[in-house]
Amino acid sequence: MTIWYQITPADTLFFRGSEPLEAGQPSRDALFPPPVSVLQGALRTAVLKQRRIAFADYKANRCASDVIEGIGACSQPAPFRVTAILLARGETIYVPCPANWFVEAGQLAKGGQPSMVGQTILRAAQPDRAADSLHLHSSAGTNLPMVRAADAQPLAGHWLRLDCLRTPPTEFVEGDLLAPGELYDVEPRTGIAIDSKRKVKQGAIYSAGHIRLRPEVTMVCGIDRNLGLAEKGFLNLGGEQRVCGYIRCQAPDLPAMPAALFVTLAPVELTNEVLSAVFAAAKPVTLAGWDLANGFHKATSTWLPAGTVFNHNIDSLCIPLAQ
Repeated sequence: MTIWYQITPADTLFFRGSEPLEAGQPSRDALFPPPVSVLQGALRTAVLKQRRIAFADYKANRCASDVIEGIGACSQPAPFRVTAILLARGETIYVPCPANWFVEAGQLAKGGQPSMVGQTILRAAQPDRAADSLHLHSSAGTNLPMVRAADAQPLAGHWLRLDCLRTPPTEFVEGDLLAPGELYDVEPRTGIAIDSKRKVKQGAIYSAGHIRLRPEVTMVCGIDRNLGLAEKGFLNLGGEQRVCGYIRCQAPDLPAMPAALFVTLAPVELTNEVLSAVFAAAKPVTLAGWDLANGFHKATSTWLPAGTVFNHNIDSLCIPLAQ
């Protein structure tokens, strides 16, 4: 069972990886979709607030057993998983584009959208024994995916209309493929660091990229169990704890057909077991964070972005990818 929520931010959202915010230095681009741990933390905190449980009581395990069963004990990994992080523009659902999808170079305009609607041809990477003659080696073995194009440009990082995942188009039409800038903007923000007593640190000015969803765009997120959240309410998401409204929504019509490849709709932690199943992926992201209970940094971990394609359904949460 997957529970779905539509999340609408009241302002910008701030997500980043493990890179430090250096005083006086511009930050890297904002991270989106957000890390799975950020959503898990926001949902766990929302449950505590709705149940009127103080964090000190939660940390000391002074709360009902059903709360611990639902959101996990303090400082322990969340017992639930985020199955998907999607975007909705109006009534249309968009998913992260599979990492093994490409187009010919020059078929995307500067903003990333198709430059010639109806003439932008999809080219999917497929296992190709021709790679054997090149003596290439990788974690995927020798039967490597190859793209037969003069100059292929990856679509990883773009957003795809959900229906296209079920039946891949030979040519994209208007609305099938969207660049990130058509769904959200990245706004530079300037801030100043504070110390442990929440006082301003002199001269510690930094800049960061914030995500602002377009007015008609919302996030749609799935989790694999019911946490006991109210049907609708508020939660604080990401850095600076930005307020978002949420409401439980209808499940998207996800593909469920036999397939040889599978795509994840949420970031996946990169382990040795996961690595052996990777078919195509964009650049991994290193994440850390702050452990509020212990008052110290979390251990770093490496994650594959949403849209990573696997040779099999690694955790029963991936979606079959039609060929």
